[in-house]
Formats: sequence, C-alpha cells, structure tokens
Amino acid sequence: MSSPEYGGLHTNPTDDGKAAAAAAASTSGGDEEGWLHVPCGTTRRKSSSLAPGGDDDAADADDEETRSLASSKQQSKRVHALEIGAGDENEGDFEVDSGDDDEYEGDDDDDDSYDEDLYSLTDREGHNDMVRLRRRPKERARCLAVVLASLLLAAGVAYWTSGEGGLWAGSSSRKKPPGAVGVGHAAYDALHSSTLVEHRARLTLYRHRATGAEFLAFVPDATRSGPSNEEGRGGYDPKPDKVFGVAFRTKPESSTGVPHILEHSVLCGSKKYPSRDPFAHLLKGSLQTFLNAFTYPDRTVYPVASRNKADFRNLMDVYLDAVFHPRAVEEEGWWVLRQEGWRYDIVDADDGGRSLAENGRAGFEYKGVVYSEMKGAYSDPEDLLERKTQSLLFPDNPYHFDSGGDPAIIPTLTREEFVAFYKKYYHPTNARLFVAGDESDVYHALSTADRYMSPMGYNPESRKDSVIEYQKRTFRAPVRERKPFAATASEDADGTSEGHMLCVTWLLNTQPLKPMMELAWIVLDDLLLGKPSSPLRKALEDSNIGEETIGGGLDDELLQSTFAIGMKGVKKREDVAVLEDLIMETLHNLDSDGFSKDEIASSMNTIEFRLREGGGGLTGMEIFLAALAKWNYDISPKDALVYEDALKLLKEEIDRTGSNLFQQLIHDSLLGNNHHVVLELFPSTTLEADQLQDTKIQISRAQFKMSDAEYQSVLEEGIKLKKLQDTEETPEVIASNPRLSISDIDPTPIEYPIHVEENAFKSGIQVVSHEVASSGIAYVDFGMDISMIPYEDAILLPSLISLLNEAGTSDMSPAEFRNHVGKLTGGVYATLEIMSVKPTGWDDDIKVHPGVNMLTMLFIRGKCTTEKIKDIFSVFEKVLTDINLDDSRDVLRNALKSNLSSKKSSVASRGHSFANRRIRGRYSVRNFIDEKIYGVSSLESYASILEDVESDWGQFVLRLKKLRETILNGSRNGMLLNLTGDRIVLDAIMIEAGEFLVNSLPWDLGHQAPPTPDFRSEDHPWIASASTDMLQSDPVRDEGIVVSTQVAYVAEGGRLYDVGESVSASVSVVSHYLTTGYMWDVIRAKNGAYGAYSQFSSADGIATLYTYRDPNSPEVTLDAFHAAADSILQDAELQGDVSSLTRDGNAAVTTAVIGTIGGLDGSALSAKEAGWVALIRYLRGESSISRQRWRKEVLDTSVDDFVDYAKRLKTWKTPSIAIVTSQSAFSEMERDLSLFKAQ
Repeated sequence: MSSPEYGGLHTNPTDDGKAAAAAAASTSGGDEEGWLHVPCGTTRRKSSSLAPGGDDDAADADDEETRSLASSKQQSKRVHALEIGAGDENEGDFEVDSGDDDEYEGDDDDDDSYDEDLYSLTDREGHNDMVRLRRRPKERARCLAVVLASLLLAAGVAYWTSGEGGLWAGSSSRKKPPGAVGVGHAAYDALHSSTLVEHRARLTLYRHRATGAEFLAFVPDATRSGPSNEEGRGGYDPKPDKVFGVAFRTKPESSTGVPHILEHSVLCGSKKYPSRDPFAHLLKGSLQTFLNAFTYPDRTVYPVASRNKADFRNLMDVYLDAVFHPRAVEEEGWWVLRQEGWRYDIVDADDGGRSLAENGRAGFEYKGVVYSEMKGAYSDPEDLLERKTQSLLFPDNPYHFDSGGDPAIIPTLTREEFVAFYKKYYHPTNARLFVAGDESDVYHALSTADRYMSPMGYNPESRKDSVIEYQKRTFRAPVRERKPFAATASEDADGTSEGHMLCVTWLLNTQPLKPMMELAWIVLDDLLLGKPSSPLRKALEDSNIGEETIGGGLDDELLQSTFAIGMKGVKKREDVAVLEDLIMETLHNLDSDGFSKDEIASSMNTIEFRLREGGGGLTGMEIFLAALAKWNYDISPKDALVYEDALKLLKEEIDRTGSNLFQQLIHDSLLGNNHHVVLELFPSTTLEADQLQDTKIQISRAQFKMSDAEYQSVLEEGIKLKKLQDTEETPEVIASNPRLSISDIDPTPIEYPIHVEENAFKSGIQVVSHEVASSGIAYVDFGMDISMIPYEDAILLPSLISLLNEAGTSDMSPAEFRNHVGKLTGGVYATLEIMSVKPTGWDDDIKVHPGVNMLTMLFIRGKCTTEKIKDIFSVFEKVLTDINLDDSRDVLRNALKSNLSSKKSSVASRGHSFANRRIRGRYSVRNFIDEKIYGVSSLESYASILEDVESDWGQFVLRLKKLRETILNGSRNGMLLNLTGDRIVLDAIMIEAGEFLVNSLPWDLGHQAPPTPDFRSEDHPWIASASTDMLQSDPVRDEGIVVSTQVAYVAEGGRLYDVGESVSASVSVVSHYLTTGYMWDVIRAKNGAYGAYSQFSSADGIATLYTYRDPNSPEVTLDAFHAAADSILQDAELQGDVSSLTRDGNAAVTTAVIGTIGGLDGSALSAKEAGWVALIRYLRGESSISRQRWRKEVLDTSVDDFVDYAKRLKTWKTPSIAIVTSQSAFSEMERDLSLFKAQ
C-alpha cells in the first residue's frame, strides 16, 4: 500500500531494467521484437520500470511474472511517475530478466507491469534497473533497495539534536563529526560520515547551514566496479551511473491530487530554463539513464542519473531550477495547471463545430494529463481497492487522502490551492538532497545546490508543517465496506464475467519498529506468501473460492506498515464471507502450529541472499529511494541502508525460540488487532455509464454556476492555451536548454565479456562464460532447444514451466522442495525464451528478418554462493528430471487461474501493450507466435487448457510427460550452460559443471536424437504451421478489444520495410524524435493522453504509433497519428535557407541523435544482466561489428533520413489499427471494427 503514484510524465514503456539491459543487448539499437521472454507460472508479476504504461514489446522481460524477494517493499500502486514515451527501438531490442527471481511463476507479459502506483513523470520501463524499485503489491516483487530501507535502528532515534522551535533551530555546531572523511564544503556541516560495509561505499550526511536542508552523499569504493574485481558489488560497470535527487515531504490535505500535479508541473519550465518543457527537451537529447519524478503518498521525489559527467551536471541543474524556481506557480505559468492537471475543453460536434449544451453554451469536457492518468488508475479494480482501503485504514492522518488525485475531485483544485501547496512544502528546509558518484561529483552537487538554496533562507515551518503523524489504532471492530467496480456485461448468469474481490488489510505499527522486528516482518511475509506452497497463499489458492491472491502482503515503505491479503475472481457473493473466514482460520492455525525449521531456514536464506546480492547498475538510485523510506520521517538515512546487526539478532532469536517470534507477530498484530479493513468490491455493469453521467452532471452544474464573464473566461483561456501550445518557441528560449554535443558521446558501444567453449568436458554441450564482478555469487543458466516440440503443443509449454517452478518431486512435496531450493540457493526457476536470430551471413548486416529464423529454448536459471555450486546443479537435475507431474493437478489449476485473472486485468490497465502486440502479430510469423503466448490470444489458450485440466487430468498429464521426455531427449548440440561470475566463482563452477553435463543429464532416452539444426540457415519447425494459423486467425484487419475502462489505448501500425531490406540506424533517431516531439506535444500535452509513442523494429520492419490512458475519442487520436508524417516533413521543409531541423547547426537532429545514443547505452548492468545480455547477443548472431555500424549510422543521421522515414510512414503498407477501450466508446465510433471481449 505504500509507494508512489505513477504520475508525471509517462516515459515509454519498455520496462524493467530494460533500457539498460535491453539497449545494451541491442545490436542495432533496439530490435524489440527480436527476443521473447516467457517465464511461466502463477505468481504476482514484477512491475515495470518506472511508470505505468510502458510497452513491453521491446523486451518481453517485463512480461515476466516473477516474484522477486529482493526487498521488503512492494512499491505499490500509490506511487505515480511521469509517463515519458520512448517506444522506439533505441530502447533496446530485448528484455533482460533483471528480476531477482527466486520463483518464476507467471507468464504474463503485461508486466511491464507497472507500478500503477507511482505517479511518475515517465513510465519508461526498461529504462533502467528501476524495474526493481517499482512493483504492484499483488506481484509481491521485492527490491533490495527497499529491504534495506526497512531496517532502521532504534525506534524514534533522530540523527541530529533538535532545538527549540524546530529540528534545526538551536543547533549551530559546525564541528566535523567523529570519523568524518571525504568531501568537505564551506556551506555545509558534515553531521555524520561512515563506511557502509554492506555497500562498500562511504555515506556522508550534510546539513546546509543557510537553510537546514539535508544532503546525503554516497561514494562507492573505487574498487567496486570492473570485470576483474572479485569483492566488489555491481557487475560490469565501466562507467557507473551518477545519481542526483531532491525530495520534499509533501503532506496531502485533500484528494485533489495537488502533490501529483505539482510533480508534473514544476518540470514545465523554470527561471533559468524558460522553455515550456525542459524535461521533454532532456528526453529528446540527453544521455540520461534515469529521468523521472515520483509522487508518493507523503513525499515527492525528483531523481536523475547519467553515466556522462557533463550530462549529469546538466540534469542536476535543470532539476534544481525546476523545483526551486518553477514557472508554474508564477503568473506567466498560468497554463501549466490547465495542461498537466485539469481544464475544461470544448466538445467538438460531428460537423467540426462546437457541441452545444442545453443552455446554449458550448459543451465542456475535462482534459489534463494527470486527470487522464488517474481516470485510468481508478479504472483498475485492484488499484481502486487499494486506494479505498488506504483511505479507510487511515481515517485520521494524511494517508486518508489520495496524493495522486481522485478524478471526481481533481476538478475542484483551484490555482490558489495549487500555488499555496508549492509555497508551503517546496522549500530547502523541507528538502532532502542526494548524490551518488565520485568525490568531484559530490563537491559539484553540494556547490550547485548551495547556489540555489542559500538565497531562500531558513523556513522551519515548511518542515514542521510537513510532519506525518501516526495513525492510532482506533477501531473497536474491523471496518467493513462494499464498493462497486466497473465490469463488462457477459453471458454469465450474474451478467458479468468478473467476480467479487475481497481484501483484509491490517495496520501493523503505531510507532517505529526496531530493526530486528522489521526484518522479522519481512521474513514472516515470505513465510506466509513468498512461494506458491507458502501456507496462507496455498490455503487461498487451493480453496477454489477465487482466481488469484491479491493484496501484496507486507508494505513497509511509509511511516506505518500494513499487511494485506485477499482474492479476486470470487464468483459467488456468499463466498466472500467464506474467504474472510478462511484467511482468519489459516492465521489461527499458524498462530497455533507455527512454521517448520525448513520453512524458516528457506525464507531466511532467501532474504539474506537478496540483501547480500545487492542491486543492479543504478545502485545510487536504489540507495536514494531506500534511504527516503526512513529519512522522510526524520530518522537517519543510514538506518535504512544497514542490516548486519538486525540480521544477526534475528538469527539468534530464531535459534533461541524457533517459530515463536513469527507466531507472536501473527497473534498480536493480525489476529489480536481490530484496526483492520475488510473491503469487498463487487462487479457492476452499470457503473461505467453511471460515472460518465456523473461527470457530465458535474460539468453541467459547474457551467450553470458560471457567470457570463466566467464562462467567457474559460473559452478565452482555452483559446490562449491552444495558441500557446501551437506557437513554436523562439530560438533564444530553445537555446536556453542545456545541450550536449556529438563530441560528448563515446563512439564505441559497450561490449560485455564472453568466452565460448564447444563440446565442454567432451559432453557435446556448449559452455558460455562471462567474467564480471559478482560479489562471490554464481549465476547459472542451463538452456535446451525445444524446436522438436510440435507447434500445436507449444501452448502447453507455459503449463509445463509452471509445474517445473511450483510442483514437488518424487520424494518431496511442493512445499518441501521449494523450501529445499530456498535453503540452498538464491532461487531457481524455469523460463521459455523465443528469439529471432539473424540468417546466416547477416552477422554484420542490419536487415529486416524473414521472421522464420528463430531459437526456442527452455532455460533453467538460478544463482547461489560459491560454496553451494554443487547444490544448485543438484537442484537443476531434479527440476529437469524429477518433478512429479502426476500429482500436480491442483498446482497447475491454481497457476492457470491466477495467470488468466492477471492477464484480463492487464488488458484493461495496460491496453497499449496488447494493442501494439496485436498489430505486430499481423505482419510477422515470429510476432504472431509472440502474440499467441503473450497477447490477447492467450486468454483463450489459458481458458482452454484450464478446461482440459478440470475435465481429463489423466490425459492432460500424459501430454505433459511426453513434452518433458521429448525435450530431455533432445540433441546435446542444442544445449548450453551459461555461467556468470568473477574469476574465483567461475573456477569453482567448472569443477562441478563437468559432472553435471556428463553424468547428471539423461543421455538418449530410448534413441539417439538427431542433431539440432542451425536455425540461422533453416526455417524453424514451427513456422509452417504458425503461418497457416496466422492466415486463419489473425488476418490484417482493424480490431477493437472491449474492456471496462474510462480511457482508451489506441494503436496503428504497418510495415515500413520489406523482408531483406537494409535498415539504417537513422530510423531509430527519427522514431525517437517523433515520440519526444510530435507525439509528446500533440497527443500528450494538447490532447491530454498520459503517454504517446512511436516504435519501430529493425528486426521486422514494422512501425507502430500508440497511446496510453488516452481520454480522447479513438478517432481523434487516429487523426493525430495520420498527421505525424507530415509533421516531420514540415520540420524538414526549408524556410529560406534553413528548416526546423537544420536551424542552429542541425541542433534538432543532433539532439535526437544524442537521445537515441542515450537509449542505446542505458545504465550500467548488474553481473547477471551483463552475462545474460552477452549470451542473447551471441545466440542471436549479432556481431560487435554490427553494433558498431549501428552506432555510427545513428551518429551520421541526416535530414534526408528524416524525410525518407516520413515518406515511408505516409505510405504504410496495409496498415491496421487495434483499440482497447469500453463498449460505450466503441458504440460511438462509426468505424467498422472486429470486436473481441477481453473480460
């Protein structure tokens, strides 16, 4: 329930650490369609990178439904981030599994998944490793950053001495603290400085003398990075990410969404950077590896990152000027609230004129980026349930209000309230600043911040007024509520295909928890829900009452922790009460019986492994966000970043009392705690129409109350806003934005270590290894070709993989085996990988693939410490050969129901991804297979398989057994072992690898398998059947996908390049230019959509345009799409001797080039990511020469390339559309669409 709201700028999609890893993997800058990642099973999904809305096509890793326990936090739906848009291929061509996956259970693609709770400026998933930091509660994904954040020291300890009149008043000491080292600065007092052993870094806390602002500096040990370092953390890191951020404690006082709207608004121009959107300019042409902003329920955070020093300093300066001198709160910025927050817009009539209301005045409708974003958020039933629960659980403190904004209340926000909120909270005294980098970065950040802050003086009231008070436990009995959610009508007896939802949520603490107790809750959360076999989760899923568990368990990111559990898809109302009884009964049993030693040992090892493994390349970002989880409440940020003492105490307590500690927590904080909410959401097929009518009435009443002068003012303001948005900014204003030059770019792409040994140990199996710093952790991946599986049986693969991930073995139950795996490793899971490969002879070329050359592989992936290498190979062997399929009917039924439920929800909340994928599947066989597995089509597959499981398990399990036997009997030349680690780790692995490859794998089960073909020179066996299936089931046509939602997701696409045609890397530059220029300016800023993107893939030659949380009629958006090509041609048209593209020395082209390179390079990779990226590049047949060629062509992009792309876009070959929206919206369209109901 904690976490930020994704509101701000929606930066495209391509989620989960993708940008970094995906882009790094790209040979040609980003062939998103070239690689398909399909982890299958049942659990909650990992969310995407930064904000909602991103597109997963570029890298289906966000599609992974992984349950990562890297942290105790679950970054829930209440964090909003800016949606920025960058769906073009420069985002990278495949997704890297950046999730810490101790269990892969789920196959959903939708999981770019989103943090539907972070109101963030962008949603650029895959933009970096932030994928770890943002997760929906139901996904149960954990992130190290937040785990660390949860481990505070003693309750209520403050790290400074508070004086009379405020935290800083009366404290004027300027002495250097004991043990302080590192960077000093005359404008700051160093309050504390120490080495963080857990992170091999120095942490220094400063206080700004003039204002009292706090500044935290994180300086990693110089030996941390580099491929040969055997002790450092962080993987392959030739250029670490430098991170800067500023956060304000922003206490909501209503649900108007003013914190969220301000998060968007301050980045719309400032004193030094008066452009209407310097943020968008940075998206266009910076080397940033992270650029976003988040609105949490009680804080607003503005973080940036870059690996380039000049770029980093530019980003820092823009953000500081934005938060301390925004135009939005000045008279000249009157328009910002109307664009980013809400406004009245004139409703156009069908004849192009104004639609008139009954009173003869022009008809109004609401528009605004945040308004559209939150309409989409409130259309998601789980999101709605969480928001309503939080409001009920916290009746007396600021969490009662929605910091992101309730769409029904947002239009009540006045400009006076908007400005007053800014002035109250956006002061340096209420600020917490952060920098991660080397000592020169720290000094520069301290100096730059001082220049901005010193003139503003000290304002103790801004800090005092923002303090968040504890909600006391005041409920004498649990609070029970029933609320409707919008559902689509169906043929079911109850009139809807959707069931009820129930969630029980407890308030856990009313004062700070001690570090050991916080860690104990993290372990208890894993014990209860961490695995499919965990007792509370298993009891619910085995009950057959609902379809999927929801709630997310522990949420400890805000001042007070909560625990939530429930189910969705409860078909019968009477079963809602049965479900609540089951939850309480299960907890009573656990209170009485406790947990076994194996269960506790498994969960303890899982959590400890995550703590010691560390995060990915954006370590500084994780440190910043983790620190804020305590720092925001005036507790030392260091307390959020250390864990050794708490871990030691917890181990001692468990050794002394066993399960008693966890039983006591259940007894006292859950069973004995009346302060909890029991919320039921029930489906309503009339609510959507009721909400639309309510909005019309709200607008009508507001207009009725307007005087003629007020009405005329609204009309004039709308005209002024449109004129301003249509007016090109002057060269002087544009020039004020910071710029890089081509000389700032490294002309050479980053390469990752790889060594290939054929026929290793004379086993017939290939061993691929990567020497990178890994903190003594071994990353092991075993892959097997599965091309011998008939295409007709491919739909069974997700079911088989679910069982490999969740079922038991011949001698261990599912719970026993998963605990066994948890005790010995950092996680082992199976996953399906489908990737395009370059045809033979194309290694160095960039051409549109035929779509018939691809690899299909089953991977078993895992990680362990050096001393457990023998054990992980033993686990691999059992997963491959000894999973008990016969007795796994219940396991598979639960997995299928959960995945089907998740998929349906995702179509409504992330429709842009499904629409985009649906279009791409019409033009390429490889993409068609992708859509069958990940897209809307998979809804039918899941339902069909679930019916088979229920009706004839005996026959179905025989098919699964045959599937497994066929895979294990495959040729050894189609198998490989991929190893990643430092030198000591790799040497240790090799000792055990030979035994595993030679003696542990079955040889020729019954007959010798034929050699695996070279699929770079031969068509994959699935292609012929898939081609026939594609012609019959997915012809090129316009299609509508019906869901229950208040917004739309509109996509249009088609082929720009034919198979075999060479593609210049310049296309990625133009696509980037289109996304961050025309699509941003017209569809987002003017029309109010939360996100709008252009995407092109060099692998298939297909281009798409699509929107996210779009409030407009789909016809309006399609018209905007059709003008996109002309906008480029207009920019290229000479006016005199220059054009918009060539003005100021080709500045616009250069800016787009730099932004594209930034997307290519991404952020630094973790050890696991570096090894996986290198493997996928190798398997796909990509060469370093092609990567260098792509980079050079990006740098050499010319105006002629822009014109060529635009002309191709105007003559799309057989384009088609796909729209995801409500039935009522489709009813208002005159276009003939083939409709598909996804609910």
